Amino acid sequence: MAQLRARYIESAWILTLLGLLLPACPSVEAETRVTYLILAETVEPLMIVRPDDPMAGGLFTDIVKTVFANSGYVIEPKVMPWQRMTTELRQSNNWIMHGSPAFFEPDIPYELSRVPVFPFNHVAVTLRDHDFPIRRPKDVFGRTVILVENFHYAGLDLYLNNPVAGRGSGDIKSVRAFSPAGTLRMLKHRRGDAVFGWRARLLYNLSHVGLRPDEVRFQDAAGIIPTQNMYFAYSPHWSETFKAFVNARLQTLQDDGTLHAIFQKYNEPKELLR
Repeated sequence: MAQLRARYIESAWILTLLGLLLPACPSVEAETRVTYLILAETVEPLMIVRPDDPMAGGLFTDIVKTVFANSGYVIEPKVMPWQRMTTELRQSNNWIMHGSPAFFEPDIPYELSRVPVFPFNHVAVTLRDHDFPIRRPKDVFGRTVILVENFHYAGLDLYLNNPVAGRGSGDIKSVRAFSPAGTLRMLKHRRGDAVFGWRARLLYNLSHVGLRPDEVRFQDAAGIIPTQNMYFAYSPHWSETFKAFVNARLQTLQDDGTLHAIFQKYNEPKELLR
C-alpha cells in the first residue's frame, strides 16, 4: 500500500509539473499564424485592398498567397498606416511584408529573403502630344516634373527645387500630388511635363484618371532612378524552419518562372496594353 501511495504521489507531481510547463509552450496554431502587414496608403498595385477583402490582389499579395498556398501557415492580414506599422515591426515577432535594404529604419530589426521577388522599376510618363526623350537628369532640366508628396526620388532629388530632404540644385522644377493617380491627373491637365514613378503603379492608375495608353508614352527611367530589387521581408525572430520554408519556396518560384509571371501581370497588364 505504501508503495502504491508513493507511485500515486510521484504521478501527481509529474502531472502538476506538466500542467505548469505546457502553458509556457507556444501552441502549433500560434506558431503557424503569419501577420501580413499591408500599408494603408496608396500602394496599389503592390497590395490591392477592398473593404471586404484586404488581400483582394496586388503584386506582393499574389506572391504571399503563392508562397503559403497549401502550407499550413495561416495568413492574417493587417492594414495600417506606416507610422503604426513601424511600431508593429519593432514589437511583433511574426510579421512579413515587402522590403529592401533601404526600406527600413535603422532601429527596426528585419531579414530579407535570399532571392529578390520583383524589381522596383521607374518610368517617366509624358503626354504623346508633348513628348520628348528622357534618359538622364539633364533631359528634364528647365522642365517641371510631377512627383508624389513625401516620396524620395534617387537620381532626381539632387536637382529638384524642393526635394523632400536636403537641398537640390533647382535645375528641375517639381510639383507634388498626394497620390500616384494625382500625378497622372496633373499631367493630363498639363500641370507639368513628365511624371516619374513605379511603372506598374502608373499603369494601374491610368484608367482611374481617364487616360488611355495611346495618349501617353512610358520611358524607362533607370538611367535617372536606378531600379531597386524588392525582397520578401520578415521578422528575424521567426524560426529557422520558417525562414528555410520561405526561402525554399521563393527559390522554386524564381526557378520555374512564377515570380516573373506575377511581376509581368502588373508590369505588362494585357487587359490594358492589348
